[in-house]
Amino acid sequence: MSTSVVAELTAGFEQPFGELGRDALRDGSAVVVSWPSVPVELIRAAGLRPVLVRGSETPTPAADAVLEANLFPSRLRQLVEAALTGRLANTAAIVLPRTSDPDYKCFLYLREFVRRGTVAMLPPVLLFDLLHSEGSAVPAYDLARTRELGDRLSAVSGRKLATDALRHAIVRSDAARAAARRLDALRRREPRVHGAEALPLLGAFWQMDPERYVALATAAADALATRSPLEGPRVLLAGAPVDSIGLHQVIESHGATVVAELSPYGSACAGEDIGAGLDPIAALADKYRRDSIDARTPVAVLEHWIENSLAGIDAVAVSLPPDDACFGWDYPLLREALEQKGIAHVVVHADPVETANAGDHGRVETLVAGARRSKAARYG
Repeated sequence: MSTSVVAELTAGFEQPFGELGRDALRDGSAVVVSWPSVPVELIRAAGLRPVLVRGSETPTPAADAVLEANLFPSRLRQLVEAALTGRLANTAAIVLPRTSDPDYKCFLYLREFVRRGTVAMLPPVLLFDLLHSEGSAVPAYDLARTRELGDRLSAVSGRKLATDALRHAIVRSDAARAAARRLDALRRREPRVHGAEALPLLGAFWQMDPERYVALATAAADALATRSPLEGPRVLLAGAPVDSIGLHQVIESHGATVVAELSPYGSACAGEDIGAGLDPIAALADKYRRDSIDARTPVAVLEHWIENSLAGIDAVAVSLPPDDACFGWDYPLLREALEQKGIAHVVVHADPVETANAGDHGRVETLVAGARRSKAARYG
């Protein structure tokens, strides 16, 4: 695989948010999104481009002065830092899906900063309140919320959200999803790529022009398919979804390979195709209701995803960082399922974007060593 393909995909994953605030004209087309549970197809059909916030080790002094500790994950601290320091002043809009209490609180904080004059200028701050439940009234509610978001984005861009444009955006996106699925397939039973390398290649899906993503992801998959399978235990990364490669690097530093992660930036980024149908807005609402991985995803959906991901897995690492207020509730069910299947696991409590402490390294090292012995006993 050429270094240029990897570099461009990795840049498409890592750079867009960090570049905001440098070019006011380019910023004018950016819609900042706090988590990938917002239909990027709506954003593109409105003539705008999605820019997703991710956690990082970049200091956030302005945000730390106004946000409570251990409540807001790194990605939301980065968002608030950028808002308070003026980096988002020229962007088209900020959209926060109501996917977790911290996202909703962040929405309220941003609106309050504007009301109080704490921040000099912010674009429209929008809340996308999509429900994931199965109640009979939910599809109509989600359809209304998705249509409302489309109208708000259309008003921001000044471009009418035409049905044909939305269908075209969905077709482009589905092609990119297919390319991402092909990449992810090279990670499973006989993995050809480490998770720390794969996550940026998959996560670039959300922000990169779909046609460009298809070309690069296809080239990457073609090259990866020629590699020899990787040795070592195959690990599933579950728990709170990660948006960076820090935990992958910890796990893989001990000789394992992360072959899947419960994250919209990794194995869960593509999901199923959308398909425009008769009503593309309804198709988007349905897709993001049933196929988004976040704190509002029903437990039954998470269990189904994990069950399907356990085939060929030697061990599981469960990420439950200090700011998690949701996925820890699901841990007892996950632990029981792993015990029934005889799959070893470990819980890691470090913030995924920070350097893991010695305790986490030690637990992961023990997990990987045990998985290696079990794998050797099974396969010789």
